[in-house]
Order: sequence, then C-alpha cells, then structure tokens
Amino acid sequence: MRKLLLTICFLSLCASTAFAQNSDDYNRVELYGGYSRASVQPNAEATTVFGSTVAQCSSAATDILGRNYQTSFCQRRGFNGFDASITYNFNRYFGIKGNVSGHSKTEPFTDFVFGNTETINTKQRIYNFLGGVQVKDNGRTARFKPFAHALFGAAVNTFRGVNTSAAIPEDNYTLRNRVTSFAMKLGGGIDLRLNRRVDLRLVELDYNPIFTRNFDISGFPFSPLSQTSRRANNFTIGFGIAFH
Repeated sequence: MRKLLLTICFLSLCASTAFAQNSDDYNRVELYGGYSRASVQPNAEATTVFGSTVAQCSSAATDILGRNYQTSFCQRRGFNGFDASITYNFNRYFGIKGNVSGHSKTEPFTDFVFGNTETINTKQRIYNFLGGVQVKDNGRTARFKPFAHALFGAAVNTFRGVNTSAAIPEDNYTLRNRVTSFAMKLGGGIDLRLNRRVDLRLVELDYNPIFTRNFDISGFPFSPLSQTSRRANNFTIGFGIAFH
C-alpha cells in the first residue's frame, strides 16, 4: 500500500507538470481515481489433498470444506476497491494508459466438518497492474466523452484464511497463497466535463479476465495442498474523477 501511495503521488506530480504544457486543443494528460466494485468469479477448479484431486464444487469437496465455505469456491462474490490510471494522449483521440486497481473481500465461514464446528476467516485481495491503449475524445470543450480501452498486464491474487476449532487444537492453522497471473481489462465508459481541469466519470464498465495458473497453498498441517485453477471471468463497475 505504501508503494501504491508513492506511485500515485508521483503520477500526480507528473500530471501537474504536464498541465502547463497543454497548449493544444486537447488534454495531453489525464489522471483518474475512483471507486470500483468487482464481481469476482472463483478461480479454483480442483484441489489436490491427501494424494487425491477433488473438484471444488463436488459433494466430495462439501465434506472436506463445509457447505458454507464451499460457496466461496463456487459462487460469484462482490469485492470493493479502487481504480486509478494515468493516460498520455498523442492526439485528440488516441493515448496510452497505465492502470492500477485493487479489490478486497473479508468474510468468515462457519461449518460443521467431520463432526466438529470450525470457523475460517478469509481475506482475499486482487490487484491489477495493466497498460494499453485508450480511445476517447479528449477535446477541451467536449461535454460528454465516451471512451474505450484495452489493457494488458498482471494480476496479483493473495489469500489468507485463519481456521479455528475450539475442540481440536490441530485444526487451528493459517492458509496462505500469493499468485501472479496474466490479466486483461477490456471496456470503457463515459465522462462528463465539469470544467477545464475536471471531468466526472459517470460510469466505467470492464471485463477483467484473470488467467490464474496452478499454485500451492501453504499452512495446511496435514498434507501438501495444491490448486488447479481456471480463468476467472471478472467484471468491474466504477465511477470517479478525472483531472487534466
């Protein structure tokens, strides 16, 4: 988070310096920040534990995970977060864009597993670091400014799950993983000009697929734990402020 704040401050300084250089009829630099809501599809397809591979949403997995915790692997969930970007425009309609976004979800699950009540408190974070192109009318006098972009880069997905059991001390453990995968963001939105320097981003809609690779999960005390993953077809919607 500290590195992210330093990056945003640096981008803000660059944008402020560029404001004085905008002598054409369009804005050369755009700095955006806003709220983002993500619809996140689980990326787990199967888990290998105790030497066997079990499909995450099967009845066999229900016995291992618990019915409530299993839903986090089988149903979409809503994550809250932020979206920030900087765009340099080569002309009125075309520019290159760098984008950083982050979404997180904290959620507890309590289940009756193998005759014992257990609770796992989970926290998942997804960060995207992307770059690509944007098409938009960046004219200084344009009132409504629809735009579209195609961005590519990396997504970092981190997970922490603290499992607790009052009856069985061995079931008190912490699961962790961190995986970096290829990601894209395809979409766009529309801005409304408020004044010469500020636009209101009315809405931004994006398709954000993450091509998660297989990875190991640390912290499980009884057996090596690994996950077979699939593409997560995530979607985001947001709004915010753009500065020129």
